[in-house]
Amino acid sequence: MTSFTMSGSRRIAPAGGASLLFILALAWGIPRAASAQKPPDPSSTCTTCCPEPPCSPPPPQPKSCTITSGADSGCSGTSYPDEDGIYGPCTLTSTSKRVCNCAPGSGTQACLGNGNFGVCRYSGNPTYETCNLCDDNHDGIADNITPQNCYLDKLGACAYGKTACVNGGQVCQQVNFPIQEACDGEDNDCNGKDDITEFGYISCGTGACYESRPACIGGVWQTCTPRPPSPEVCDGIDNDCDGSSDEGFGALSCGQGRCATSVPACSNGQPQTCVPLPAEPERCDGQDNDCDLAVDEDSTCRFDSTSCACTPIPQAQACASTACGTAPDGCGGSHSCGACPAP
Repeated sequence: MTSFTMSGSRRIAPAGGASLLFILALAWGIPRAASAQKPPDPSSTCTTCCPEPPCSPPPPQPKSCTITSGADSGCSGTSYPDEDGIYGPCTLTSTSKRVCNCAPGSGTQACLGNGNFGVCRYSGNPTYETCNLCDDNHDGIADNITPQNCYLDKLGACAYGKTACVNGGQVCQQVNFPIQEACDGEDNDCNGKDDITEFGYISCGTGACYESRPACIGGVWQTCTPRPPSPEVCDGIDNDCDGSSDEGFGALSCGQGRCATSVPACSNGQPQTCVPLPAEPERCDGQDNDCDLAVDEDSTCRFDSTSCACTPIPQAQACASTACGTAPDGCGGSHSCGACPAP
């Protein structure tokens, strides 16, 4: 008997069937030879390993890009492929950024869309904040610099200002504007005039007691107090502050007869002296022309036999030219014209 294998099964053929076995062997030989060749390994043609071959190339993935035109030019973005693997335009994402200028260095800022951008953050380590449109100290705010005092080309309080960072540059911004003037030492209305000029002076008292002072000094309103009076003296000033100058000094008198006279004791702020009028030669007129207290003496007046008598000059007439003392009556006598004040 002859044994053979078919499809992995062992068979036993009778001895007389040799011819039959030959025929069957020919019939089975072709497919068996074909089946002896191993099919190709699909995994060997994949670009990446796949868990269960056969595999196919992976689908295209989104890729990073940069927007090159429009309001968001320069911003990073992502381009997405369609079903055919064709990539679309570069679009913004929540993490899109662009490079910005942080003089003297550079920084980055978020792209918010439609030409809107976040704060430009300095790319280096946090440093002191400067006026450069950047967040140098990484606190989330650009150019947050403490304002400093500065001055403008303006008058009064309007000249005071504070520094500010505007569009990356330091400027001095006005903080005071004209208001109603007040007594505070400042030119509040910014007209270039100080408080003394604005509010003027206040005054009080009269004569030597007169006082005048600025109404506002050093930002404080003032009051006026007259100066104290003093005894009156002959100086042209109202020393006792009663509204009159050099009063109460009376008059000075001097001389006798026709030489008698009187003057004010004080005139034009100057003490006066009394000088008698000049004497004249005696003549027969009932007056003491030579000022010797004798009238018509030394036969100045002659009375002849036809004369009845000497008629005295009336007192009023005789005293009209004599301020005080006595005045001759023209007949050898005299009239009293009042006592003269002591010199």
